[in-house]
Amino acid sequence: RAARRFAEDLGRWSLAEEVERGGGSEGINPLYYVVYALSVFIFAVGLFMYVMPSISITHRLTGTALFACGLFVLTNSDLLVTSARLAYQVVRLRESTAEFGRHLEANAGELRRLHKAEQGLREVEARFESDVRKAIREEGRLEDISRSSMARCTKHLVRLYCDKNHDQVISTATELDETFALMATAFGAVVPDYSAREALVREGLRGKASVRRDGGVRVRAFEHIMERAMFEPELHRIPKVVRQVLDDFARQAQPPSQAAKAGGA
Repeated sequence: RAARRFAEDLGRWSLAEEVERGGGSEGINPLYYVVYALSVFIFAVGLFMYVMPSISITHRLTGTALFACGLFVLTNSDLLVTSARLAYQVVRLRESTAEFGRHLEANAGELRRLHKAEQGLREVEARFESDVRKAIREEGRLEDISRSSMARCTKHLVRLYCDKNHDQVISTATELDETFALMATAFGAVVPDYSAREALVREGLRGKASVRRDGGVRVRAFEHIMERAMFEPELHRIPKVVRQVLDDFARQAQPPSQAAKAGGA
């Protein structure tokens, strides 16, 4: 692996040098100078070991072997240079293939989305006979049905499982987190951005005077909050919607004289 990495680095360096020279075919590749210098170094070491006085035959044999290695490197310089450049090109090919795979996957996802949209448009055309106004009316009707179903489901879930002490208040101390966990189980797979909407609902509840005063959120107020938060088209308005619902229920809970004063104020 280290040798392959070294060959890749040499190929990258030689290519960079060629690019700096303008990429022309004239001149010699700088990697050849490296190979020539390496062969001279090996030959010099072999010569030194061969002529160095020693009683061991190993030095002479090693020197002779280094002679042969130096000659091999010198005579096969084209092969070495090509191998280094090939190793670098293989790395580039792998990187390009991976990049192509990522782009292909992204385009495939977009193509699937377009096919789904095309199928939906064909169903709308077949069902509503290309009448856009009829389709809009049907969309409004389905939205009303969805609102009603979600409100009814929220109402049943909250009253059956969340208000454990039946005081009509979802306590912020213990019951509120369990209620949100239950809502996530019920609506998390239906509402794509449920987590973001839940976080914004919590933000709207946080620091509200009526919530602190009551020690939690009234059950009916929470039902309306979840209904409006799940269908609010603009996410950034959810905290404002939550506070508006809480204010409306707080005014309803006041005596008529205090509500009138609050409304006049």
